[in-house]
Amino acid sequence: MQSDRSSVRRATLAVAAAAMLFATTGTAAELGPEALSPRAAGAWRAVIGGLGLALWMWLRHRTIPIRSLDWRWVLLGGTAVAGYQLSFFDAVSRTGVALGTLVTIGTGPIVAGLMDLLVTRRSPSLRWAAGALAAIAGVALLTLDAPDVDLAGVGLALIAGTTFPFYGLAAQRLMRRVEPDVAIGVVFGAGTVLLIPLAIGSAREAFASAGSIATVGYLGVFTLSVAYILWGLGLQRLSLGVVVVVTLLEPAVASLLGVAVLGEPLTSALLAGIVLIALGVVFASTTKPAAGTV
Repeated sequence: MQSDRSSVRRATLAVAAAAMLFATTGTAAELGPEALSPRAAGAWRAVIGGLGLALWMWLRHRTIPIRSLDWRWVLLGGTAVAGYQLSFFDAVSRTGVALGTLVTIGTGPIVAGLMDLLVTRRSPSLRWAAGALAAIAGVALLTLDAPDVDLAGVGLALIAGTTFPFYGLAAQRLMRRVEPDVAIGVVFGAGTVLLIPLAIGSAREAFASAGSIATVGYLGVFTLSVAYILWGLGLQRLSLGVVVVVTLLEPAVASLLGVAVLGEPLTSALLAGIVLIALGVVFASTTKPAAGTV
């Protein structure tokens, strides 16, 4: 029992570390050159990150277990990865980082909870639901000063929030037969293939200067390759609903980075939001049973 709790704790910490890396995405993009468009940043983040995951997978295993893969889940996961990259970066460009992140990250736990119910026939616990609602409320507090709503941007954020659990589900299903890093690498590899045409078309933007190269390089290696290796470790041990709720740490950390790095104001609403998110994540991630790969 103690060993089981320790493995759940390590998995939760791995997802939390991944969320912190995800949180640096907006700050890194903001510090990058203005000439680098959201679509170019999203496409090259996926391509560089996907290649990084493929390299990690090859160095560890020296082979790809083709016969062990269910290609239906590979295709679903890859499509969701590509859809997320395109919809999220375009959404935050239209609505602003705060509102776009709220809609995206707030949609994810709801979709993930429904997936747990439909796929595993396991109803989300009241403890998980309470934690998820607290964390979503905290994200809402972070966005009180959001600008006027752009409906197209909100729609794109809803798509992004829906695709995020879908590629998590696809990776979990693949983990039934292959190692976590292989499952994550294959799913993102498929997404990379789908985004290659867009990446080629935006190559001039991505490699126009040292600043743009450094930006897409950081986004790809750290906010995707390293982050999703950690995220995959969590997916192996925790339920999809718990993983997505723990990932709600992302906007809290992003807000702190905005204050510390970008000079954004530290408000009482921001502090309250961060506290709510932290409490919600702790509450939801300690639900019983805490684990169970779909």
